[in-house]
Amino acid sequence: MSDSLFMPLAQRAAGRRELTGWEAVWMPLGEGEAERLTIGIGSGWKPIEVPRQLAAHEGRQSVWYRTEFPRPDHAGRVVLRIGGAFLATNVWLNGRLLGSHYGYFAPFGFDLTPYLKAENLLVICCESPVEPEPEKKRHIMGLFNDGDLKPYPASAYSSLPDSFRLEVPVGLWRPVELEYVGPIAVDWMSVKPSFEGGDGRLEVDARLRNLDGRQMDGEVELAVPVSGRDPLRLRREVHLGGGAEETVTMRLALPGAKKWEPWRFGAQPMYRAELVTRTGDGVESSRVEETFAFRALTADIGPRRWSLRVNGRPMFLRGACYAPAYRLDELNAVTLAADIAVAKKANVDALRVVANVLPRDFYRLADEAGMLVLQDLPLTGTYVYHARGDEARFFETAARQQQAEMVAMLQNHPSIAVWIAHDNPPWLATNFDLGDVHSVRQNHSIDQELKAAFERLDPSRPAIAASGDVDLHLTLGWSDGSWRDIARVEPLMVSAFGAQSLPSTDSSAWAGVGDRWPVADDEPAWRHAGFQPVNWAERGVGLPSGHQTLDDYSRASQAYQAKLIRYTAEHLRTRKFESCWGAFVYHLVDPFPGIGFGVLDGTRRPKVALEALTEAFRATRLIAEPLAFEPARPFGFVQHPRVPFAVRLVIVNDDPGLAGRGVVRWSVSREKAAGARGLDRVRDVVQKKSYSGTVEVEIPTAFEPAVIATTLSLPLAAEGEYKLEASLVISGNDVDRTELPFLVASAARPSAPRPEIPRYLAERLADLHSLRPETSGLSFALENRTRPAVLVGVTGLRLDGVLVTGHQLQIETNAGLAPLPKRLDMPLGRRLVLHVVTGEPIGSGAHSLEADVTVPGVASGRLVIENGANARGEA
Repeated sequence: MSDSLFMPLAQRAAGRRELTGWEAVWMPLGEGEAERLTIGIGSGWKPIEVPRQLAAHEGRQSVWYRTEFPRPDHAGRVVLRIGGAFLATNVWLNGRLLGSHYGYFAPFGFDLTPYLKAENLLVICCESPVEPEPEKKRHIMGLFNDGDLKPYPASAYSSLPDSFRLEVPVGLWRPVELEYVGPIAVDWMSVKPSFEGGDGRLEVDARLRNLDGRQMDGEVELAVPVSGRDPLRLRREVHLGGGAEETVTMRLALPGAKKWEPWRFGAQPMYRAELVTRTGDGVESSRVEETFAFRALTADIGPRRWSLRVNGRPMFLRGACYAPAYRLDELNAVTLAADIAVAKKANVDALRVVANVLPRDFYRLADEAGMLVLQDLPLTGTYVYHARGDEARFFETAARQQQAEMVAMLQNHPSIAVWIAHDNPPWLATNFDLGDVHSVRQNHSIDQELKAAFERLDPSRPAIAASGDVDLHLTLGWSDGSWRDIARVEPLMVSAFGAQSLPSTDSSAWAGVGDRWPVADDEPAWRHAGFQPVNWAERGVGLPSGHQTLDDYSRASQAYQAKLIRYTAEHLRTRKFESCWGAFVYHLVDPFPGIGFGVLDGTRRPKVALEALTEAFRATRLIAEPLAFEPARPFGFVQHPRVPFAVRLVIVNDDPGLAGRGVVRWSVSREKAAGARGLDRVRDVVQKKSYSGTVEVEIPTAFEPAVIATTLSLPLAAEGEYKLEASLVISGNDVDRTELPFLVASAARPSAPRPEIPRYLAERLADLHSLRPETSGLSFALENRTRPAVLVGVTGLRLDGVLVTGHQLQIETNAGLAPLPKRLDMPLGRRLVLHVVTGEPIGSGAHSLEADVTVPGVASGRLVIENGANARGEA
């Protein structure tokens, strides 16, 4: 699959040169060699900037590059280094095929020395296939070719006008350089620090490669600079046959080594290991370096258990998912450092890199900042479903290769805490709604194999087969259930929670989406930018048609996102270590200017949720947890006047410098009356509307679970708007304050009717003109053209606006009619005819049937089926 040199480390011996003067031409996939592009011939070549991430789409999935350079004035070896390229890359020098590489994130290269001429022509072809059926994809690009973190998300596939094209990245997104080295190069270096008897111990494995065809004798030297004294050095002889490779192991002691700590616990002392190879005559051949740190990581992660300790101390991870940019070429150290600074200011101490491998600058900066990292392989969703055997083997081989490259690149970073093989695969229990692709446990075997491979490649860190397996993607309040149900969840670890919101109206994120108003509820430009209309309608703040202005809509959406994030984060923190060990908001930043889940939009403009997250993740937090309430729509707490107002005041502490006794002061008071009249107004005057009190409490240490300071149960018969306010005081200082607004009301607010499924989605779930009269009722047809799914509900039938009662739902099978099961698989493209048996046929003429349909993960709402005579939009 790849026959190139794996080059994670820059060889700093005799220098390097970045190649410039590039030209490029686009070609359909698989074409170009017959046109003699491999020797730079052909028409259409135009100047192009390198590095630069390009976009491939149908008919334009291959880009060819060419440049020329003279033979370098270097007596040793000349190695071509390609820092990163999407996705499948082939390289020719002077018409000779050097080899290929598959994968977008790993640096790779070739020894050019035997093939150099006085003037040289370098040709590179990069290919990125576009795969419009996400469940059948075989190419590994993580979030770049599936999911909801890219333009034209998977939820909108095949439903947007032709002006919106499905795209994936392609091309040289990192620099292309010539490196000048000697014959003995270093492929990679694995640094394994540990403590023994209070002193540091260092074991270094290095893969050496002889680029020459002759036997090479020489030495390798390991040097570790130590502050205040001479560097520690260790040398050993090496003997490499022509073209051979060898792994050498070297060990050093570092007395007085200091521990690297997560930022909330202490400092981050970093060390540097430098490896130099020399030939037998003492001439330096190559020089590489890696930074490392001393820290102990212990974990117990498995079915029904999760714990993580850094340097022996347990940590509840206050985290955020992180996908900083769809355009990797636009990421730089300044942007990444600013993101990490925002995360720390928001009290986040761990980032989960979702289905992606970021530039090395990120991991270096995370090390320096004390930010823990949960690292995904770039796998997300379903792969090779109903694929040929050779396609499945290609995918699995590519996954193994990229896993080995990722571990070799990142294993020396102390910030890396957990390896994750696959983001949200179809075999997870929570993906039951995927139907057959879930039932056959697609990708389960390879994910378990990858988990075992992580443990073999890097025994120092825990690994899990899938994000969403022992941890939980908590989608309540957005794509599943109600936010009210969050309080009933007791997970081990939540690796994603949150909701979408619009950017602020004065944000430049709207430049690519368009800020015209009003817009259709299923506006294509919005859906291309990530907007999920079904979830907004079912659980969010509704669709655009329900709001007067874009500014109103934006503010409402950001308020809902902020309240949901705060409520979820605080609930999970009350379960610290019993049984929850972390909470990761989805996401820190939107990866492109669009409509997404980030608490920062795609231009880094903060949303309201950033402040809510900062408060919820405060190191020492006083949390008000309501116990008996009804949820308001879209968000809010409603208390019935006949039910006492019950709330727990909980203290959670992650500050290792804080402990001892404290005082909680609390008060409940009515802010606004309900507008009672007559006798109700008289009763309102005499009813008690405020309470207050104090309670002493022992503050838990940073390594203990949260504690309940007190539980309140207060009769509040007077209706109106109330607020609970509470503060935590330690040694006379206000450490934290919290408030909880709620409504006391006897009349429940009417729930909104289920919204109609957007037309574009309804047309991909059913034949909307399939209503037919039958001898004993009527029938209509479902035809799924979205993704493998499951029908779990058909209720609320109305024929011509009249509720249908006393009926049975049956499905048409080869053996006749059968009762509709509770779960009905909806394979792609299969027509499923449902019968509504009422005992008598419907009359002639035009008819319309409304049904509340639930297809989890795809759509939920009212579906309108008509017969041909009454089809909307027809005469």
